[in-house]
Order: sequence, then structure tokens, then C-alpha cells
Amino acid sequence: MASLSQEVRELFEPRSELNKLRVQAAKLLNADEWKSLKKASEEFEQERRAVKRSYEKEFEGRVARVSQRLINEAGSVKRHLTPRGLGGDGFNRERIRTQAKLAVRAAHKSELAKIDKRETEATRLCLDKALLRGKRREKLIGDFQTATDRRVGQERRTRSWSR
Repeated sequence: MASLSQEVRELFEPRSELNKLRVQAAKLLNADEWKSLKKASEEFEQERRAVKRSYEKEFEGRVARVSQRLINEAGSVKRHLTPRGLGGDGFNRERIRTQAKLAVRAAHKSELAKIDKRETEATRLCLDKALLRGKRREKLIGDFQTATDRRVGQERRTRSWSR
């Protein structure tokens, strides 16, 4: 059962991670950073639409190419000897077509997952920049508080950020 849950997690991980990063970006980014993130997101969405359109348009051609490759692999000379009655027929058209469809669908999902991963990296980069900006701001505030600390004697040696 653990392997099934692991497979489901791996299947949905790229999109769920991307959604988490988008929520985090909505909280942290300023207007300029948000515009650049939206622009990048729209470009990735256009790429996704182009991949889906290409997949739907060229599905039969892709299946035919993969079927031909599978037929060529099945018809190649095999160097292991099996008795005539025990060997299987490598030229079952329906099985080859089903395998070809599965391979084409898997390649399409893989291509979409790559786009999701690239978008996740771009979003993470924007978030890292925003977090760095926030840390620099906090450092400046802390430095200012340290410089303007007007306590004297022993009180000055204790750290207080309440000011």
C-alpha cells in the first residue's frame, strides 16, 4: 500500500508543489515581481497549450511511428533459442497498438511534467529573490535599531529588539 501512495504522490507532486509556491508567491511578492511571475506563468501556459494541441493533432501519427518501432523491435533477430511451441508471437497488432498508445500518452505526460518543473523552478527563483529582499530589509532595520540604541551601562550589553 505504501508503494501505491508513493506513486500517487510522485504523480501529483509537480503540480501540487507548483500550487504551493504560487500561494506563497501571492503572499510575498511585490507588484513588479508579481507581474514578471504572471508573464512567465502565461508563457508556460502557452507552451502547455501548444504541447496539448500538438498531442491531439498528431496522436495517430505518433502512435503509428511508435507502433512501427515496436514492430521493428519485435521482428529483429533474437539470439536466444526457444522451442517453437513455447515462443510467443511478437506481431500481435492490437497489443502493439495498445503499447504504442500507452507510450505516446506517457511521453505526453512526461513533457507536461517537464514544463511544470521548469515553471516551478522559475517560481522558486522569484520567491528566493523576494525572500532575499525581505532579509535585507530586516537586516537594515536591525542595524538601525542597534545604531540608535540609547541605553547606558549594563543595560546596553543585553540585546533587546523590542525598540
